[in-house]
Amino acid sequence: MKAKTGFNILIITILLFPSVSLSAQGGQWKLKKEADGLKVYLRNSENSDIKEVRIETIFDASLSAIITVLKDIPAYPEWIYKCSRAERLEPGTNTSSVYYCEIDFPWPLSDRDFIAKSSLRQDPGNKHVYIDVKAAPEHLPEKDGIVRIELLNIYYEFIPLPDNRVQMNYRLHSDPGGALPAWLVNLAVDNGPVNTIKGMREMLNQDKYKNAQLAFLKE
Repeated sequence: MKAKTGFNILIITILLFPSVSLSAQGGQWKLKKEADGLKVYLRNSENSDIKEVRIETIFDASLSAIITVLKDIPAYPEWIYKCSRAERLEPGTNTSSVYYCEIDFPWPLSDRDFIAKSSLRQDPGNKHVYIDVKAAPEHLPEKDGIVRIELLNIYYEFIPLPDNRVQMNYRLHSDPGGALPAWLVNLAVDNGPVNTIKGMREMLNQDKYKNAQLAFLKE
């Protein structure tokens, strides 16, 4: 069984956590695939060996529904890829939150965790909603046996469209840390984000999100 450890690590990494990044200036975006209503792009990062991911899609949902899903932190394990635990660390506001997530990595890899701070703003003119999520690893001490993710940048742009639809532009850059080489992570860097966005789409079908109305948002 030990002889297969290296192969198992390769397979587990390919199936598991994708690193994602948000560096402002990097290489040119290149379309990797277009399927299931998603356009997935990759590009080299200027400050990391791990590629950045960009995903574009359209949701049949209101802005309020989408933001309600994102604000429901305890429900993250229901749709964020491999998220096993999520909790709010500070009382949330309409425009900000601080939260903790654990990511399940199968043996022999150690699980990962991260602390994130998110900020939301809406352009009063075109009603676009922007959310920035950044790692805040210093917010909690590291846990024994869990690797702390220290590089995590996520950016959302939500653009209202006619007929109660919203276009989403999503970018992510992250490093799962530990001893995983960048070339190995890059083999499936988009796997986690793609499955996460598909999970968000499923969540938006639930009545408690579908019928949500947030007074601080302009639809």
